[in-house]
Amino acid sequence: MKKTIFNLIWLIIKSIPGLKERVYTFYSWKIFELVPFLKKLIYLFYDKFWFIELSLSKSEIDFNKIKSNNYEIELSRIKYITISNIKKNPNWDRPPNLNKIEDTEVFDILVEHFTQDKDWDQIEGIKKVLSSTLRYLQQSNPINDAELPRFLERLDMVYSKSKLEAFTETSNPIKVGIGRNGGYFLLNSLFLITIFKILNIKKVPVQIEIRHPDWIKFCEDFLRFKSIHGEIYQPITHPDLTFKSTYSDKRFELMKNNVSFNKGRLLDIGANLGYFCHKFEELGFNCYAVEIRPSNVYFMKKLRDLEAKKFKIINSSIFELKGNLNFLVIVALNIFHHFLREKKLFYQLVEFLGKIKVREMFFQPHNPKEKVMQNAYRNYNNQEFVDFIIKHSCLNKFTMLAESPEGKGRPLYKLYQ
Repeated sequence: MKKTIFNLIWLIIKSIPGLKERVYTFYSWKIFELVPFLKKLIYLFYDKFWFIELSLSKSEIDFNKIKSNNYEIELSRIKYITISNIKKNPNWDRPPNLNKIEDTEVFDILVEHFTQDKDWDQIEGIKKVLSSTLRYLQQSNPINDAELPRFLERLDMVYSKSKLEAFTETSNPIKVGIGRNGGYFLLNSLFLITIFKILNIKKVPVQIEIRHPDWIKFCEDFLRFKSIHGEIYQPITHPDLTFKSTYSDKRFELMKNNVSFNKGRLLDIGANLGYFCHKFEELGFNCYAVEIRPSNVYFMKKLRDLEAKKFKIINSSIFELKGNLNFLVIVALNIFHHFLREKKLFYQLVEFLGKIKVREMFFQPHNPKEKVMQNAYRNYNNQEFVDFIIKHSCLNKFTMLAESPEGKGRPLYKLYQ
């Protein structure tokens, strides 16, 4: 019954042209300043019941229709191999029989030969190991004495070609599966992948053979989230979630090339899905993601955990931050203008800028011509906004890194001491 009611409400909302714009206009009116309780009530309801969004329009979501089964991934993502025939007998009630690639006998043998310069005939038990491995992988029968030299010769050829040309092509596709939490496991090509790992090849083409049902459900939940909000604001780091985002990685590349540090505390304000924390953590930073929207936080946590990242997620307003407010770097992209809309938020931002201690800030302002800002308490142009931050913070210099890094008319600045 509840689901039917919410679906009916959702259909009514979608049927009214321009409703989203009208809601924005309503927000830009000073209704929340006149009736503060209304704002608290709306946030309280959304915080408690945002997950209802995921039950809306379920019939429209089918991950199988848009998924891609052939693409490149970082080789470091393939950590395990299964010797179970999971594609033919997908018993997900028990985890597949996974072995870490670096712990296999094949890996040890190929390391001995290719990195320690041991001749094949110097490696003990090589025929037995190769035969049993091929049998487990269902690639052939056990190798006999006549076939072994030809097989080893092919391995030498693949290694030589890969070393010279970063060769990653193969007549047999590298087949992988995706587990419950989005991790990849190898289904074949153990010898080839081992050679690529020894040569430190960065990316390899793969063919997805099977996905865990829980992973498919997560992808479909994410698609519902995307369809309800109309867009994905930031790039998604997991290769299987190849959804087009509003912004690309251009802003991160600009920041990476202009940040003065390679480690330290970094605060991402309005972190959305945590993309910048993913990327800066990989550079060595200790990242903190502040995001007030609970639906964003839900998926940010999922994406962080499946990528084995460690950044801290804070589900609150920046004005409620406690403890150590010292950071080397702050990322504040398209966020501060939200606090210009209302008088109370404006002065909370002034107070926040006065309390925070930071060496560098990457800042992207809004477009002051946006409808939502027409009746804002303050509506600065780009230069005025930069001057405002410098006036009220410990930062005193700025550089424009790009006038329009994504072609959206919003410059990217670096503010620093």
